[in-house]
Formats: sequence, structure tokens, C-alpha cells
Amino acid sequence: MGKSERVTREENGEVRKGAMKSKITLIAYQDEYGVRSLTTFLHGLGYKVETAKTVSEMIRKIRKGRIDVLLLDEEMEGVKAFDLVPLFKKIHEKIQVIVISSEATLDQAKRLRGAGIFYHAMKPVDLEEVRSAVECAFEKIERESLKEGFSPLLIPGRVPA
Repeated sequence: MGKSERVTREENGEVRKGAMKSKITLIAYQDEYGVRSLTTFLHGLGYKVETAKTVSEMIRKIRKGRIDVLLLDEEMEGVKAFDLVPLFKKIHEKIQVIVISSEATLDQAKRLRGAGIFYHAMKPVDLEEVRSAVECAFEKIERESLKEGFSPLLIPGRVPA
């Protein structure tokens, strides 16, 4: 099986081998310059990128189920990231959220971790840090997908004579 292929289990239980789905990131960031920079950078790495400027737009795109990794600003429309992440996880439990914030108080870090983020990056954005975090997030998704499609062999225990 090639690197771009994987085994998937269909809803009817059938296992098939096929091409891996596209790696799609959603950027929800308030700064237009930051959105353009991140979009250009991630496109250059081969990722498909979508953007959202509002919470409702994020929810709509995540509900479609195609978003794998979300790059999220620390606050969108007055709502803190640690309040949004649980909502996104209820919609799509496997989404990996990378929060980008300008401050990192201990309380904020605890709340973000408790909400289930994958990674917490600091502003100003370091593109190499973002690249590494996004790659690791997709690797985690791939590992979890492989675990779901894996059925260990059942080996009966020895019966004493």
C-alpha cells in the first residue's frame, strides 16, 4: 500500500483500500494579513485551506466534516477559544485544534488544554512552528484512523491438558 493510500472501513462494514482524503485546514483568524500569510504558507506545503471570519461560518464548515485541522485565533467575535473548542469537538470529535494567542497565562493554558486543543502557539506566528504543529496534527489523525481500521487477530488461549 502506497503512502497516499489507506485502508478505510465503510459505513456498511466493508473494508476498502483507496486514496487518502485531502488534508484540509481551516484558518479562523481575525487578522487579515495573518490569514493571507498562513493560507499562502499552508498552500505552499500542499494543504487545502479554507478560511472563516465568523463563528457561524466555522461551525458550518466543520459540520460538513471535511475539516481536519483548525487554526484558531484566541478569540473570535468576542468568544474565547477555550469556549469554542468543546463546541467544535462535539460537532467533529477528531478535529485537531491549534490555538494561536498573544498571551499565555497559566489559567488560559489550563483552560485550553482542558477544552481539548492539540497545540497552543504564540503570536507573533512562527511559520515553522505552525508547519510542525499542522504536520503532527495530521499524523495524529492518520494514526487514529489506522487504529480504527485495525482488527487484531484473536488467538485463543491455551487450554490446560
